[in-house]
Amino acid sequence: MTKHPVSSRSRPTTPSQKKPKSTRSTTTQTRTTTRKSRSTKEPEKPETVLPAFLKRLLEDPDAIRNLRRHLPGWADELLAVILIVSGAVAFASLLNAGGEGELASKLSTALRQGFGNGGYLVSLGVLAGGFIILLPKIGVQVAFSWGRLVSLELTFLCLQGLLHIAEFETESRALAREGQGGGYIGWAVSNLLVGAFGSQVSLIIVSIGLVLGMHWLLRIRRQHYRQIFVWLSESIQNLAAKLDPSTKSAAVENQNPPTLELAATPEKPVEVAPVSSPVPPVESGEEQSKQDDAPLPGLNRPSIVPRPNNGAATPPTRPPAPPTSKPAPIRPPVMPVVPAITSVEGNGNDPEAQNTDEDFVSEEIERPELVVNGQVINPAQVQRERPSIVPRAPEPEKKPIVLGKMPEPKRVQGGRDGDERKRYFRVEDFKERVKIGKRDDALPPLELLGQYDLFRPDEEEINRNASIIENTLLEFDIDADVIDVKVGPVVTQYAVSPVKEILNPETNDREIKRVRVDRITNLQGDLALALSAKTLRIEAPVPGHSYVGIEVPNKNPSTVGLRSLLEAELFYNKHKNPLCIPLGRDVSGEPVIMDLASLPHLLIAGTTGSGKSVCLTSIITSLVMNNTPALVRMVMLDPKRVELTRFNGLPHLLGPVETEAERIIGVLRWTAREMDRRYKLLELENARNIESYNATLGRRRKEEHLPYIVLFFDEIGDLMMSHPDETETTVTRLAQKARAAGIHLVIATQRPSVDILTGLIKANFPGRISFAVASGTDSRVILDYTGAETLLGRGDMLYLAPDAAGPKRIQGCYISDEELEETVRYWQNWHQEQIAEGDMEIERVAPWERGITRLEALSEHDPMLEEAITLVCEAKEASTSLIQRRLGIGYPRAARLMDLLYELGIIGPPKAGGRAREVKVKNYKEALQMIKRNR
Repeated sequence: MTKHPVSSRSRPTTPSQKKPKSTRSTTTQTRTTTRKSRSTKEPEKPETVLPAFLKRLLEDPDAIRNLRRHLPGWADELLAVILIVSGAVAFASLLNAGGEGELASKLSTALRQGFGNGGYLVSLGVLAGGFIILLPKIGVQVAFSWGRLVSLELTFLCLQGLLHIAEFETESRALAREGQGGGYIGWAVSNLLVGAFGSQVSLIIVSIGLVLGMHWLLRIRRQHYRQIFVWLSESIQNLAAKLDPSTKSAAVENQNPPTLELAATPEKPVEVAPVSSPVPPVESGEEQSKQDDAPLPGLNRPSIVPRPNNGAATPPTRPPAPPTSKPAPIRPPVMPVVPAITSVEGNGNDPEAQNTDEDFVSEEIERPELVVNGQVINPAQVQRERPSIVPRAPEPEKKPIVLGKMPEPKRVQGGRDGDERKRYFRVEDFKERVKIGKRDDALPPLELLGQYDLFRPDEEEINRNASIIENTLLEFDIDADVIDVKVGPVVTQYAVSPVKEILNPETNDREIKRVRVDRITNLQGDLALALSAKTLRIEAPVPGHSYVGIEVPNKNPSTVGLRSLLEAELFYNKHKNPLCIPLGRDVSGEPVIMDLASLPHLLIAGTTGSGKSVCLTSIITSLVMNNTPALVRMVMLDPKRVELTRFNGLPHLLGPVETEAERIIGVLRWTAREMDRRYKLLELENARNIESYNATLGRRRKEEHLPYIVLFFDEIGDLMMSHPDETETTVTRLAQKARAAGIHLVIATQRPSVDILTGLIKANFPGRISFAVASGTDSRVILDYTGAETLLGRGDMLYLAPDAAGPKRIQGCYISDEELEETVRYWQNWHQEQIAEGDMEIERVAPWERGITRLEALSEHDPMLEEAITLVCEAKEASTSLIQRRLGIGYPRAARLMDLLYELGIIGPPKAGGRAREVKVKNYKEALQMIKRNR
């Protein structure tokens, strides 16, 4: 048996192996000296394994290549399996980014943020790397040169930069944070190029770099382009020949396909013989195997598998096949070579392999049949050993390639900006349900009003603004999503949810993350800057909803017409109310209908040119379009003299439009007296309001029905400056009591200050409309809310209903001068027809003209004259002390009232001795009649 060597310590010492004693002693002394010398030196740190390993790698350049020899045989297989699994998991996580898996979600987020849309290519590249490592196991060697690796990196970087620049996003870093474009890799490339050359030039640079990288990666040469063009021309010619039946039949008749015949021995070359040549008999199995090993012409192209002869020239003949009963498969003839997509590196010592990409060009050989040892074999049916890297020419049965315009990419359906977690908002045209009821024959047709089309913004603008809002909030550490969009005719409201549900990675539980609402409202200026908006309003929160509304103006605003609102189904459902008025459309495009009877009064404020007068005009037009003069009457006061005077001639007016301040005060007093008169009528019929009063009278007493009276006051600020006390007192009294009597006020002013809109006036006007104002202070005066200072003007309003939690943004109706003139002209012609038929009388004098008598003229000097008349009628006597004591006034004023009563003829002359005077009337009504007679 062969003894294994053992160590010197365990090996027995024989006499022949003993060393001389002197030598051993010398060695011992040397070791002792060495130990002493080491002990005298400073202790050194032991060298670690890593520096020694790196030192060995630097000294031996082939250490990395030799390192693979020391690894076990299954190491590369393990690495391939890890790469394949990692690539598959990464690709699956990208496809299911919104899944519940925590690891998949984090992996998808990391890939998207790092590479953007290129994360799919990275995951597929990792997957392909695992398969490339396994290819040598099946006999396929694939190697990449350093040049191709560099070109691959250049192509990938240019592709990432192109994906990021092509988004044309101003916030490129936020785009990378969202995982869009080219991720942070694309952001780095695009930021470097765009900062130096600009976006347009950078786009051209990365496109050229991408094309050059693909060109170097695929090693495309000029002959490859030439072959592609030749192949395309032949394909087009074949297509033309198929479409021409005469050419096709002539080609079939003249066709004489040659047949390839293989020799019986390997030494003889292969000859091409016609089909009619004699077929030799089939040989035995051994000779058959020899014949199968004979080389085929034109099949000596370089293989992708390196030869085992280490660089020696490979003869054109194939190696002998192993003994088998089946004949070796035969390769078909070589077709024209086109540039290969798969990168293969040939043998460096083989001259043919070196010239594969540049000089290897084979001609096309047409061989419909192949004769091997007397057997006719179809090359198309021969089974290949492996798939060829050279694409074959298209067969006649296949459809030719038709060059045309590429289809446009479809819009991502799963989410916005390619992220399925974000909702993609669709924008549809305004679709409103139209319903027109049966109109009275006396009412004007709706065709007198114009029709205006509403235009919605496009989807790209809506989704781009939503992304900008989310990115801007994210830059200020506010993680909030846009959950809904409401598109209106002028503005679009983006609903931002301050509440977000997230997954806690530690506990794996879903948690609710909330953001303070004031943090979003404080970013109003930053959002307006990011959106490039003229003005921006934030409604935080939207009443009745759990989100914050960010209202952004549309680039192309639309005009809201009155006719479209009068034809809406929502207005039809409320058209039975005589004072039903369409105000406009809200931020979602829905009609907003207001019932003036339920308000009951309306206060309008706004700066000059904001749309107050147009709003008053649309309200008056809607009332006269749906009501006859027997149902609704109007009183118009216009100190500006230019807006409401256009309605002169309407039969709905109780009198002409008043413009003088003194006469306006008289009209307000008459309105107050009319209110008192109506309340007495309601008391007689035991009715609570005007509706129940008219219902009590019934159809038999229809002539006694009381119509609604709407008083329009265009500018109250002028009157409040000239007659503040009387104006405030009368308006407040009417606002407090006139509702049940069927009298409603619509007052407008362009100065919403505290000296114009006092506390008493505001308290009795629950319905308010604010157009654009100069400051937030003015907005608080009219609405008790801020926000009117951010309105756009031109009919953009905030409407505060009595039962609303907050103001509502509305785009008001527009009435042109032509529409107004047509409406007024229609009613004037109708009035003339009614007078001609005798159904109506000409009202020569306004009702307040009868009231502006000596009583009212004198009342201008003392408003307590009416109270004094009532007092003396009840007391049946009149004296200065009585009026002074009962009315609580001083002696001089009481004496003046006594003189006024005597001047009106209500009391007699003074008596001797200071006795009480005689009262000539029995009651207050008789006093009024006496005043009218003395007029």
